[in-house]
Amino acid sequence: MSEKTRIALHYTLYKIEALLLSGDRYECCCCGKSSRRFLAHGNLAKRQNIKCPHCLSLERTRILCMYIRNVVFKENPKPLRVLHFAPVKGLKDFLRNSPQVSEYIDADINPNVATYQADITQIPYADHSFDLILCSHILYCVPEDRKAMQELHRVLRPGGRVLIVDTIEGEITQELSHLPAQILREKYGDEATCRVYGRDIVRILGQYGFESKIIDYVKQLPTDFVEKECLTDAFDSEIVDCLKR
Repeated sequence: MSEKTRIALHYTLYKIEALLLSGDRYECCCCGKSSRRFLAHGNLAKRQNIKCPHCLSLERTRILCMYIRNVVFKENPKPLRVLHFAPVKGLKDFLRNSPQVSEYIDADINPNVATYQADITQIPYADHSFDLILCSHILYCVPEDRKAMQELHRVLRPGGRVLIVDTIEGEITQELSHLPAQILREKYGDEATCRVYGRDIVRILGQYGFESKIIDYVKQLPTDFVEKECLTDAFDSEIVDCLKR
């Protein structure tokens, strides 16, 4: 069975599960659909009531969706050209169907999970091509992450922004690629982990021409919305908003 077939089967099984979870207690802002509960998710330990059964969005995806809707779109009245690395279905569908997006391109190094194949360290687009780039939980597993940052800056137009979502722990970035795969898998849930970023990611991005800030956006959302979207215990959801000056 090919990887594309496995992915298609995966989505089919979730559609069946979504039917079994019909209800209106919780709602997903990415797909706009409701459920009586969300699905469990987690590599190291399963966390309950996290993943939308309709579009498979996680907390970080729904928070990012609201940040784009409430902040990015409002600050940019003209339709945006968007590049989305490692797309997830819910956010992908939201952006692709939004009138505030003039062109949507989803890309990944794995051709089976996105429309276009692209290496984030060698982005196959011209300088100043995009108004908005999304990069969620990617840079931590890119060996040459500085080269990726340089490329993101290159293809972004002046005044454009990159939204990065990644695990941020402590003040200083820890490089981990020297550790054995088993330790990475057991401790971080992914043997491809190259690093865990600290809050110094803002300084690192500044070396490549970005003016960045870390935003814990869930704290700015209404309490009733947070509860409805299952964001109360949001995990890995801080957004690094990077502007190209």
